[in-house]
Amino acid sequence: MNWLVCSLPAFAVTAAVSAQTATPDLATRSIDVASSVLRNDTAQTTTAFRHVVSDPAASSMQVIFGRTKLGDGATLRMTSLTDGAAQHHTQATLAQWQGCSAWFNGPHVLVEVIMDAGAAPSHLTIDAVTSMRGIYDSRSICFGTDDRVLSYDDRSARVAPIGCTGWLIDDPARQFLTAGHCMDNPSVVEVMEFNVPLSNGDGSWNHPGPEDQYPIDPVSVQFTDGGIGNDWSYYGCFPNTETGLTAYQAQGVSHVLASAAPTVDGRDITITGYGSTSSPVSPTWYGVQKTHTGPYMHNSSFNVGYQTDTTGGNSGSPVLDELTGLAIGIHTHAGCDGSGGYNNGTAIEHTDLQDALANPLGVCIPNVLDISLIGSAPDAVLPASPFTIQFTVGAGDQEPDPDSIRLVLMRDGVTDEIAADATGADVYEAHFPGFACGENVQWYLAADTMAGSTVTLPLDAPDTQFDLPIGVLVETVILSSDFDGGLPAGWSASGLWHTATTACAGGGGCGAGSVMYFGQDGDCDYDTGSGVSGSLSSPAVSLDGIAGPYELSFCSHLETENNASYDFATVALNGEQLERTPEGGWTTRVFDLPSIAGGTATVSFSFDSVDDWYNTYTGWHIDGVQLLARSVECTDPDPCAGDIDGSGAVGTDDLLQLIADWGGGGGPSDVDGDGLVGTDDLLALIAAWGPC
Repeated sequence: MNWLVCSLPAFAVTAAVSAQTATPDLATRSIDVASSVLRNDTAQTTTAFRHVVSDPAASSMQVIFGRTKLGDGATLRMTSLTDGAAQHHTQATLAQWQGCSAWFNGPHVLVEVIMDAGAAPSHLTIDAVTSMRGIYDSRSICFGTDDRVLSYDDRSARVAPIGCTGWLIDDPARQFLTAGHCMDNPSVVEVMEFNVPLSNGDGSWNHPGPEDQYPIDPVSVQFTDGGIGNDWSYYGCFPNTETGLTAYQAQGVSHVLASAAPTVDGRDITITGYGSTSSPVSPTWYGVQKTHTGPYMHNSSFNVGYQTDTTGGNSGSPVLDELTGLAIGIHTHAGCDGSGGYNNGTAIEHTDLQDALANPLGVCIPNVLDISLIGSAPDAVLPASPFTIQFTVGAGDQEPDPDSIRLVLMRDGVTDEIAADATGADVYEAHFPGFACGENVQWYLAADTMAGSTVTLPLDAPDTQFDLPIGVLVETVILSSDFDGGLPAGWSASGLWHTATTACAGGGGCGAGSVMYFGQDGDCDYDTGSGVSGSLSSPAVSLDGIAGPYELSFCSHLETENNASYDFATVALNGEQLERTPEGGWTTRVFDLPSIAGGTATVSFSFDSVDDWYNTYTGWHIDGVQLLARSVECTDPDPCAGDIDGSGAVGTDDLLQLIADWGGGGGPSDVDGDGLVGTDDLLALIAAWGPC
């Protein structure tokens, strides 16, 4: 079931004692709550849906949503009835939270859908609730006495619900480190919680408000769970749903990483994290930030050791060098006991950790600079025709070095860098020379920052570059169909596909006349009381003698429940899926196809609702289907244009001949090749005056 991504896998609760998680007792209970399709046709904002999710045994809870669509202008609001803390989701943030809410204190959460006037249709289901009900403990107290005290370091956060510690670092994107065993199931929704309040009298967690909770981006997670000295994770979080700020923007501070852990020399090590407690320490300190300082004891094979008190929940804490104030490692494993020993972490210079830091993923990729084209990259350029493009280079996390901004050209495998010219605030021009027919030309833009980083467009250049064909782009239309006269010859349609007006799509469209519509004209939906499906297919058109690359385009208007498991709207070529067409108003969809196998091409549009739920959306409109082939034809210009008499030079005799042919069509005097001898030819001849 989809809701499992929001709950904790069973194995995490029984983690090895030496790996210091402190996972609360979690229980996930299925719920079967579903709205209808929600609309707001009024002129006022309205609450279109309201439901209270309850678990009387829960000290805190997380709501797990299933089939949910929040259209433009619709907001999902969740409110704890215990303390009034609230979170708001759009469709985008709900996806970032993998279909989950933040963690709320208390046993009751009010769930509402708020819709602006004219908001797009929406719906939701509530599949489950995960509740916290108790505590779990593992200890590694050196010499038997827990010497930790409450602390308030804004750089550290609790990882919920696994029960670990994560901390902000000074990487370019200001993201996080923790222990690898805290992230060894990155599909589980882990949440970073800052400003954690004291726990309840039985040790059960209290959570900060949603404004202090940040969901981890699973794409960003890099980790190794390889035991002592080989246990680390580097990852990032999405911005907060309530403030729009990143964790670093809200907290304002981060740890500075050392280049390597120092040799053992008697200095002190501080560990700050969200460890568990046991008697005689107050249970209200359970899972709350605490700190202790003790002597540095060990450094070998990426394993650092220290006699600093930790318990379950401290896994992932920064290992802080008190002498320098730098983070020298990640705390991961127990080791202290009543007779001494030392607790363990992974040294900051671990080879794989450093490699991950140098190659960030997801939200850990920094916004160092912003490079954008003004307009689009040229499709092709005539031979011997220099040209200029404009682009912008703006500051991101760093400032650009204006003197470093450049065009990087590759001509037949030879690279050349050409400095760009500044023309205004953040605006630059890159000047391309002329090229000859047959040259293989690629290019990209590059800029250095004042801190020494390099940013390119495309982002992964030189691995990916812009291609520049030399010549004239020629398009051959293979298939072109509108539906003004009904279903064209050779096309087939099944299910609810039929010729219609654009009334159900609100009018408009990509052209006048009729379209093909999967839906019912009267109700403007595809709700027949059962699951529905159907296909719209073109005839097989021949590709004989027509070389690629090819381009398929069509006009589309699609409104469904927009769920990856239901309401499939599929575009295919020769039975191979190109995409599931995204929702939205009238748009022209374009697909670049380097090749098409089989000698013929059949375009099809298939719709399948899968089931009979949430089928009162508008459906799919299609118009203006076109398949064409693109080729580049190139002829190098005459190296001696204007030499009408063939003497090897442009001079008086050529000028006299051009005057004699004035007003005629074509011939040698038609220097510019436009089919007429006139002023443009005279100007071209004068420009070429002299020896060829």
